Amino acid sequence: MQSVLYHALELFGLCLGIHVLVWRTCPVRNQGIRLGLIFLVLPVFALGAGFAATVGEIQWLTWGLGYVLHFALSGSYIFFYTAVSGASPSIAILERVENNMPHGLRRSDLVPEWFTDARLSGARRENLLATGFIRQSDGVLVLSLRGWLIAMCFLMFRRFLGLPDVAKG
Repeated sequence: MQSVLYHALELFGLCLGIHVLVWRTCPVRNQGIRLGLIFLVLPVFALGAGFAATVGEIQWLTWGLGYVLHFALSGSYIFFYTAVSGASPSIAILERVENNMPHGLRRSDLVPEWFTDARLSGARRENLLATGFIRQSDGVLVLSLRGWLIAMCFLMFRRFLGLPDVAKG
């Protein structure tokens, strides 16, 4: 069973290396699709090519289980990556306070120039426009059908969990 773990880590490490290489060399338009292709689709083709090239020599079950573990790890990474790569006001506050340690920071000094409309919502707005979840019409942002479906799914899930509607304040 150790070999399953090793194969999963080999696949994940290879995909992570490819992701970093692609991320540093190519501009990003739709990160979710790119991450899915690199982490979920590319290993299937690589394993298929490996199986075809070495018929009978590869342990099918070990690599298959390794891919299942890699799939779970990659799914977690893909969802976590979007949270880490986005701008976070909480992280900005932590960094600002940390930069002023050990004395700390007065609350009045907390609001940096970082908290502008462009920094807080600009990147998210541009991402939603690029992915087609919203569109701009006469200076007004409008939901597309895809955007409405996503919004409704999350709204229903939040209501199911008993969480408040975010957009209402």
